[in-house]
Amino acid sequence: MSENFLEVRFNFFDFWFKPYKGSKSLNSSEKILKACIEEINHQKLHEGKAIVIDKYEGRKGKERRNHFISSAAYSHTEKRYKCRINLIRDSKLPHVLNKSNFSLTPLQNLGHNAIAETTNFYIDISQKMPIVCCEFNYDGPRITDIEYYFRQIASKNLKIATACRARVHMKMPVNDVLESISDVLKFEIKVKPNRLAFLNHQVNDAFVGNMSALANSVDPQSIKVDAFFRERGNSSTSKRNLKALSFIKRALKAIKADNNIIEDFDDFTLEFEKTDGTEDTFNLIKGKEEIVIECPTKKSGALDTKKLYELISLKFDEYLELNK
Repeated sequence: MSENFLEVRFNFFDFWFKPYKGSKSLNSSEKILKACIEEINHQKLHEGKAIVIDKYEGRKGKERRNHFISSAAYSHTEKRYKCRINLIRDSKLPHVLNKSNFSLTPLQNLGHNAIAETTNFYIDISQKMPIVCCEFNYDGPRITDIEYYFRQIASKNLKIATACRARVHMKMPVNDVLESISDVLKFEIKVKPNRLAFLNHQVNDAFVGNMSALANSVDPQSIKVDAFFRERGNSSTSKRNLKALSFIKRALKAIKADNNIIEDFDDFTLEFEKTDGTEDTFNLIKGKEEIVIECPTKKSGALDTKKLYELISLKFDEYLELNK
């Protein structure tokens, strides 16, 4: 019988922690990360419970987004952690299907059982900065969820770090765009209206405020703006569009400071001119460094996680070697 395969995508990020001032024993991102994982494993093995953290705790109008790490095993030979983080689905629950007669049973009738979406991620600590290879799971935990989870443990549970950042690896880093951009040729922005208020607060630009006002006037599911300034290759005019340039720089600086903003956009594509006169394209959504593998599934249809790691581990090694 032939195997079935699923396409699995992985992205990368640096795991950076800021230690408390004066800390001598936990003075690096690697040591703080290890302490967090030790606490996760201690609670599981010795206390018999998981550390569950709600990303939206205390936010009015937000559904709970509870996460817990169910596995964090370390390989001494590879200097790598193999982890799984889970998102507990507490609302909009599906039904359980009986395949023999197609009857449906509400999930809440199954007692203490619940649905959990799982994301696999692997942390390499062989270099100065921990680097994470993270599965992209549309329905499950994402990079910003992992970042928040570890930030809470390091700052609130253990009180060993004042900050935590997951610095996403981009094919063209945001810093490179900020340092080289001299003019805006075109940009495309697509966003859900309910995220515009937060985006406006972070970017602090009249353009986003006007997008929000426009969306409020007609209540669309999403709003998209295509702004065109001049054709690529047409340098007949030397006058720069300073208003567009100012907005794009504000947006890029906000994105650089907070990964959560990336998730606010459905699309952010920028065509721009550099200071050396050349032109380039930056895509926030499709511009992440990415590895795609074909992973075999088990009879149940679930990913074979052992094979998944074997396949991605080789690609991860190659990526690390290229990015030393």
